[in-house]
Parts: sequence; structure tokens; C-alpha cells
Amino acid sequence: MNKKIKILLLFLLAAIIAVVVYDYTSTFPGKRPDSPFKYDIEESEKVDGSLISYFEVKRINLDNDDIHGFTYNNGKIYLIVDSFLQVVNTNGQELAKVALEQPAHSVSTVNGNNILVAFKDYLVLYNSKGEEIQRSDFIFENSDLTSVTVSKENIFVADAGSKQVLVFDSKLKKTGSFKGESGVSDHHGFILPSGYFSLTVNNEDELWVVNPGIHTIQHYAANGRLRRYWGKPSFGLDGFSGCCNPYFIAFLSDGSFVTSEKGLIRVKIHKPSGEFSSVVAAPAKFPGGSKAPAIAVDQYDNILLLDFDKKSIRFFEPKPDSINE
Repeated sequence: MNKKIKILLLFLLAAIIAVVVYDYTSTFPGKRPDSPFKYDIEESEKVDGSLISYFEVKRINLDNDDIHGFTYNNGKIYLIVDSFLQVVNTNGQELAKVALEQPAHSVSTVNGNNILVAFKDYLVLYNSKGEEIQRSDFIFENSDLTSVTVSKENIFVADAGSKQVLVFDSKLKKTGSFKGESGVSDHHGFILPSGYFSLTVNNEDELWVVNPGIHTIQHYAANGRLRRYWGKPSFGLDGFSGCCNPYFIAFLSDGSFVTSEKGLIRVKIHKPSGEFSSVVAAPAKFPGGSKAPAIAVDQYDNILLLDFDKKSIRFFEPKPDSINE
């Protein structure tokens, strides 16, 4: 090997060693470069105050360890807490408390008076006194019923265990199911990375289902036909962040969507078209939290949030100069 080649090899070896040493020492505490991902998170937590259309007016603190879900109807809040169905008014005064046979996951109201509770793998309908009226058969061994909603003709249940929407009649008889396999190339079934699955019906009696793994909200007919959808992954306010958002949805009286996200916790309003409209609660409203709040909307378009981290129901009202008006 001649002298020039030896010099060149030594130079290359020295360069390689220098790069390795720099790369190694740059990871020492205090020398790590800022993460672009961290920067995106920090920037996304900041929300222009002019985009916030609601303000918090009060809270009801819940003296319960295990809180699962809630709904609102006609001045009453229906809670699934511990192994109880609890009914309170908007001042937090307890109106009823019914012991359940086991912890439940979700609750909805039927015809304004009856109460439908989704357990892990079956449904039970109670009257306003907490007396059982009807129950479904057990569904599947691997069922995990995480959300229930009622339309004029059907009861729809989100089954995170079998990754499908189940359809029941008013007698709690299962009449159908669908897995969101619409035939559209980028929508092959419901994708549930975090094991939670949410759905609800709007004022037009339309069923909307969250497909969190692909950051979309989808409108289905009762037979499982996909009619339309919207959503995209984004740390920006016009989309949904993380692995599997949004988590919960609800509707305002004009058909606008109210959505909540976990991780980077925020509650937003999107127009009926899906276009971003405004913010209800920015990440700063949930310091140290990680769970998406469940959502309910009252007859005045006030928004109730069930804050699982703070164990409270939080009430938000539109600002007088709301940009949604």
C-alpha cells in the first residue's frame, strides 16, 4: 500500500471517529437538540384567544373513583360512576342513584324518560325510577360496548371489542351490524388503536361514527352504507392529533360538531361541513391531564365536559361575542 493511500485511509478513519464522537456527546444531558415533534406539540398547545368561543362558568366535583361516562337530557345529568347509575341536576344535587349489577361503560336516554345503559357485552333499559324494563341478549364474548346512541328507529352501539357498530330495535333485539368496510380505498373498517369507539346521532337523525385510527368522523346509514366523512391528522386546529383522535363527539343545534381529543387535550367546534370553526377549551384548560373529556350539549348549546382527570363536570357557555354566531 503506497503512502498516499495510507494517508487517505487515516484521514477517513479520523473523520468517521469525529462524527461518531460528536453524535454520541450531543446526546448528553444539556446537549440534546430540540425535538421537532416536541416543538410541534408546544406550538399546538398555544391557541389564539380570538379563536376561543366559549368560557367556563362552573364545575361539579364528583366524589367517585371510577367514572365511565355521562349524558344530558332535559336538565338532568346521567352518570355511570363506580357500579352505579347516578342522576344529578345541573347544580350537582343528586336526584337518584341506582346500583348496577356490574360496572357499565355508557349511557343514553330513550324518549326522554327511560335510561339505556351499555354494559360490557349487553344492554339494559331502565325506567326513570331505575327499574329494569328490558335487556338484550349477551352479544359476543369479546364485546366491549363503549358508546350507545338512540335514533328515531334504531339503537346504535359501538363495540370496540369486535370493531363494529351494532344495530338494535326498541326491544333491544339485535337487527344488524357493520364494520365500516365501505369499499372506499382509504376506509377499510374501524381502526381503534386505543380501544375506544364513539358514536352519536345528530338533530337530523343522522348516525355519525368516529374512526379514530384514521382521524375521521363518518356518517353511516343504518345498513352500514358510508354516506360521507371528514377529518384529517394534524396538530393544527383544523385536524386531529396523535394516534387515535377525536375521542368523543357531540352536536350543537345548528349541526356543528363538538370534538374532544386525548394527549394534546382540546375541545373544538367544527362546522357541519367539517371545517374548523372555533375552540371551546384549549390545552391550557387541562394542565397535567391526558384523557379526552366526554361531551354533552344542553338545549341552549351550552357544553358540558366530563373531565376524567379532574373528576368533575365542567360547564361552558358561549361568549357573548362568539365567532360561531
